[in-house]
Amino acid sequence: MGLTRRLLALGLVLGLGGASAPARGIAAASPVRPLAGVRTWVVYYGAAPEAARDLARFDVVVLDPHGHPPLPLVKRHGSLVLTYVSLGEVNTHHPEFAAIAGEPWVLAANPSWPDARGLDVGAPAYERWLLDRVVPTALAGPVNGLFLDTADAALERERVDPRRYAGVARALERVLTELKRRNPRMLLLLNGGLPLAERLPGVLDGVALESVWTNYDFKARAYRVRPAEEAEARAALLGRVAALGLPVFTLEYAAGGGPGPAELIRRARARGFVPYVSTIGLDQVSTDTLGP
Repeated sequence: MGLTRRLLALGLVLGLGGASAPARGIAAASPVRPLAGVRTWVVYYGAAPEAARDLARFDVVVLDPHGHPPLPLVKRHGSLVLTYVSLGEVNTHHPEFAAIAGEPWVLAANPSWPDARGLDVGAPAYERWLLDRVVPTALAGPVNGLFLDTADAALERERVDPRRYAGVARALERVLTELKRRNPRMLLLLNGGLPLAERLPGVLDGVALESVWTNYDFKARAYRVRPAEEAEARAALLGRVAALGLPVFTLEYAAGGGPGPAELIRRARARGFVPYVSTIGLDQVSTDTLGP
């Protein structure tokens, strides 16, 4: 195990050990950041056993909890494994979807991802479903925490229709705080949802953001370069989160044309972010960030 992996393991023990802390204590920023020493990360939603060899070379590995390579092989060099949980949407193929398909808090499909259904996160039944059914399954096995996605989808519903979805942000804050209270040893890496990160720096262990310098056009099925002014604004928002002491991770999508992986990696690292560059399907392991 390399020095970085040993330090990560030590930080995980020191920062997350002991009994459950009260919710009020969680809200304050912790001096120990288990993800602060991370240099590389990967997001892989495939299940090919042979992928474990490359996955094991990363400090942090994000996987689909319902289909992934053997975890002992992925973790054999000390990698921290986080599993995917969607906060603001649910896929129709998710094992828990059938139990809630007819619930009023299950909303319309996402136009970009037709198999995804929106969720009204302010519904009390949603919170029980997520905390009591989805999260325990995602944490089964030698898993170190969760990669929490689609908070932005829920926050956007409140922005567009504040009368119908009033209180979404508060509901998500409550869910995240309760997650940490129930599982104080669990790492929480929030993908997007930057307003939540600014309000909960002591609950979260890190923040990720997709497509800072790139973008994907779902209608045209094409990789795009984000306009420079937009990219700078997104990077500046991440900088604000980093200033709170939260480790910041970036996820870019690129496949020919525009800045290549090396340039995207350089831009992220120049700002102190931890980069990963892949294709939109996240079904292959890109090792570009493992170089010097």
